Amino acid sequence: MSVIGVVFLTGDWRPWTANWSLVPFHFWSLVFFVLGCIVGSFLNVCIYRLPLGLSIITPRSHCPHCQYSIPWHLNIPLVTWLALRGRCKNCGAPISPRYFVVELLTGVAFLACWLAFGKTSAALALVYSAFIAGMIAATFIDFEHFIIPDEITLGGAVAGFAASFFLPSLQGAHTLGEGMLRSLIGAAVGAGIIYAILRLGKLLFGKFVLDLDAESRMVFTESAILLPPKRLSLEELCRRTGWFAFQAKNVELIDRCYRNAVVAVSATQVVLKTPFGKELFNRAAVPHLETILERQLSSRETALLIGTRWNPLWLPFDWFYSLFESLIRRPKTEVPTRAYLVFSPAGAWLCRKDIMFESGEIFYRKTDAISFIARKVEMQFGTWRDVSVRLTPSVLKIGDAEFNPEAVPRMEVVTDRMVLPREAMGLGDVKFMGAIGTFIGWPGVIFSLMLSSMIGAVVGVTLIAMRRRQWSSRIPYGPYIVLAAVIWIFAGKEIVRAIFR
Repeated sequence: MSVIGVVFLTGDWRPWTANWSLVPFHFWSLVFFVLGCIVGSFLNVCIYRLPLGLSIITPRSHCPHCQYSIPWHLNIPLVTWLALRGRCKNCGAPISPRYFVVELLTGVAFLACWLAFGKTSAALALVYSAFIAGMIAATFIDFEHFIIPDEITLGGAVAGFAASFFLPSLQGAHTLGEGMLRSLIGAAVGAGIIYAILRLGKLLFGKFVLDLDAESRMVFTESAILLPPKRLSLEELCRRTGWFAFQAKNVELIDRCYRNAVVAVSATQVVLKTPFGKELFNRAAVPHLETILERQLSSRETALLIGTRWNPLWLPFDWFYSLFESLIRRPKTEVPTRAYLVFSPAGAWLCRKDIMFESGEIFYRKTDAISFIARKVEMQFGTWRDVSVRLTPSVLKIGDAEFNPEAVPRMEVVTDRMVLPREAMGLGDVKFMGAIGTFIGWPGVIFSLMLSSMIGAVVGVTLIAMRRRQWSSRIPYGPYIVLAAVIWIFAGKEIVRAIFR
């Protein structure tokens, strides 16, 4: 309605050339915030449906738990989530806070774009608002699924080219052709640099070693590698405090089980804190304890749990010691979040989940390979001892013999070490950086890549110091690029001028 009013007052049917100043500036501030919240509501649909391959048009918004079709008056951005206290009106199931966060974040982003660029160019504010909206959707999808859909990367690239052509000032240009050329260069530089980093990273860090216990028996099936339990060294895990303490999703003893408990294990004792109270056991009196780890406790939380005194002055020392331990004296076995652990009086074991072939956890390209020295190999074609094994998507090589992997439905091996391929960055990041380059040009691309690397390094070191190394492996690179690109849009040129003045 506001745009219609501007068109009526100016007689110009083109909103991007109409005189928006006829309406008070902060009226448009409110309009942009409300528009951003509405767009954020749509982004929530995209974040949920795009990774699942579902249509973002049909069906209409509904509760994923009870399939209740949400009417318009229960689908008002921000207001509905707060009014219903984050629950479905029909079945009472919880609604993720992400919906509220995305709507608020998008509203604030639209408002910031208008405040920063509205006095200069309303069209520029609209384009940057749409660009940041796409990056918000990409960020939340990347966090949850470690992918960035082509609808965002390739669609964003097309939108960036079109915006640069019709609005050359987006690239700091004065003609349509110059704006389009700078957009193309930005896409080429962004995608090219990330692809070069991807290839170099694959060459230098494209493998990781999986250490196993001696004489470990593994089973290769058509769809997965079934890993045996890994024996844990409590001496390594309890090196600083003498206790291995963690928040547990489930805890199962021989005679009972609990949910959302806290566990601390030492060489001789077990502390179990549940909603019903805290119990202290002699370790020998707990013949079997199974649990799913949610997160490890800090030294302060551990001290409070086991009833010892904790001095706040130890915190800086604790951080530096954790960093030193992680970088120099890294434990032989890391215990990741959601790990399945088994404790007995004699020891502790980490039950690792199977590594799947079909979901792309192992082979990303035809040149990837699994290699190891096997004490013993058994399958339908024979048995081998003390032989090298190499498995690729197209061939299985055992010693001098070669087989088609599809003809081997099951293979059992005994080994203590295996080298697996890994991928630190996917082609989605290449396309994503190319799409970003179409909007911010090659100077913005260079700035974003440098700043995102610095942000990633700071986050990584901080998580290591906080003994959250496993968290860093679950944060994709895309959000760092997004944050750096947003900084470029609002303050990047000023930062560059201040540095190189």
